[in-house]
Amino acid sequence: MPDDSFASFANYQMQLTPNSLIVLFPDITDSTGNIAAVDSTHIRLEPGYYLISYEVSVLFNSANYMQVTPSYNGAPHLETGIYFATRTNGSSACGSSFLILYAPSSTEFSLTYSGSAEGRDGQVTLTILKLRRN
Repeated sequence: MPDDSFASFANYQMQLTPNSLIVLFPDITDSTGNIAAVDSTHIRLEPGYYLISYEVSVLFNSANYMQVTPSYNGAPHLETGIYFATRTNGSSACGSSFLILYAPSSTEFSLTYSGSAEGRDGQVTLTILKLRRN
């Protein structure tokens, strides 16, 4: 049985700017090469099935909303995104998502923040596990 493929990424105390990719720093790297950072905003996944878990939180100075959308297989996927609206000044927004991603060929995974305003003291954690399937 081969070694499991898994990796984790994180970032904290970051500014989130509307319509921008979220910067992800490697935490635990994958020694098998199935999951690898391409740059600070993209992760390459080799063909297969993956269990992906991510959470994002941010602080807003005024009422706003947070929208985080994953992209893979060449398209954004709103159905597995995170949305959270705030109504008061100085509010926090947070959310998490789990998904199973099928990559028929090598694909790049990224997270885009498209909220209504800049957020401060943002935090993101991302965990990826390649699933075994015959």
